[in-house]
Amino acid sequence: MTKPKIGIMQGRLSEQYGNQIQIFPKNSWQSEFEKAKKCRFKVIEWIFDTSCPNPILTNEGRSQIKKLSKNNGININSICADYFMVRKLFSETTENIERNTKKLIELIDCSLNLNISLIEIPFVDSSSLKTDQNKMELVKNLEKISEYIEKNNIFINLETDLNPIAFKILMENINHPNIKINYDSGNSASLQFNVKEELTILNKWIQNVHVKDRKINDATVPLGTGDTNFEEFFSMLAKIQYSGDLIIQGARQPKSKFSPADTCQIYYKFVKQYVDKYYI
Repeated sequence: MTKPKIGIMQGRLSEQYGNQIQIFPKNSWQSEFEKAKKCRFKVIEWIFDTSCPNPILTNEGRSQIKKLSKNNGININSICADYFMVRKLFSETTENIERNTKKLIELIDCSLNLNISLIEIPFVDSSSLKTDQNKMELVKNLEKISEYIEKNNIFINLETDLNPIAFKILMENINHPNIKINYDSGNSASLQFNVKEELTILNKWIQNVHVKDRKINDATVPLGTGDTNFEEFFSMLAKIQYSGDLIIQGARQPKSKFSPADTCQIYYKFVKQYVDKYYI
């Protein structure tokens, strides 16, 4: 059985910016490649949000990314597009939807230049799909890019807080081979979803996984200290033969106790023990 590659969410190897748990690390993104290598990660998931500038949008920046990636043996297989949590693809004016869709197409073009095939869009918290109208709008607006992503072999992964049955219905309504699911272990634990039920119902769409721990109805916590059942989670991933990336999105530890790199090394070992146990 093919073992998934263990990766890290961009920014987790850098000091926290203010009170932002997750934000593009504009002052330290270059150094994260070498840090990731030292922590034995194989993959970094890139962050694209509303903070500027993001080098992924420029020729010079992409050249730098390619060089750092090659020199450190670190792949970027996916982009976490938090940008669209703020500038949404639903519940916006027609003008804003058009502008936001153009930004997504620009991001797709930049991804193609870097051989990144997966863009993940979170529909949680401020961008949660709360109503049937929200879902209908999203389906309609994703149709506008469906031909483009299929032609260019780009995959859009949706991350939602919908229960598995509702999520299944949404995916069936979208009904597109290049629109898949990003699964987040911590968010599901917080919402008290049953991991066996979720992964059984949604497995054919799951293309990317975030490894996170949360308390029920509460915030992200260090891996192994929340309500995520990691034994069941990794056992099920192996059962459905998931072989995509495992992107660690763990809570930050107090910097008085651990540096970001120390925390990430601890998390790498935590995840690797389960991968080694269940992927045999």
